[in-house]
Amino acid sequence: MNTTQGSKIASSIFIGRWTPKILFSLRDRPYRHGQLRRQLGSVSQRMLTRTLRNLESAGLIAKHVTQSKAITVEYSLTKLGRTIIAPLRGMCRWAKRYRKDVSATYGFGKPKQGKREIFVVGGIPSRASEAQ
Repeated sequence: MNTTQGSKIASSIFIGRWTPKILFSLRDRPYRHGQLRRQLGSVSQRMLTRTLRNLESAGLIAKHVTQSKAITVEYSLTKLGRTIIAPLRGMCRWAKRYRKDVSATYGFGKPKQGKREIFVVGGIPSRASEAQ
């Protein structure tokens, strides 16, 4: 596979605003749909459902259905999905390093003084300590 093919695959997976946020949220534990929606904040139910389906069909997340008194559905990263976390962190490190260079072009604000710095890059929260 050449670089062009790889970039087409990567961009088709990560084109959405919510994809990196969902993947990064699922890195530590599985979430139910409602929990994930609360974790992400302003995502609509329709967009979250669509993005979860796309990630599931790409093999990056798994949907686990448990039936007891009520049906419970949880989403978690697959083995393949876990392999994307390190590159996402790498993107966060890059963005932290060059945020001043790209902030004017993309309209990103500067971190507030005196606060623990958390940067959001492509929807991926990155603590300053993680990004080093």
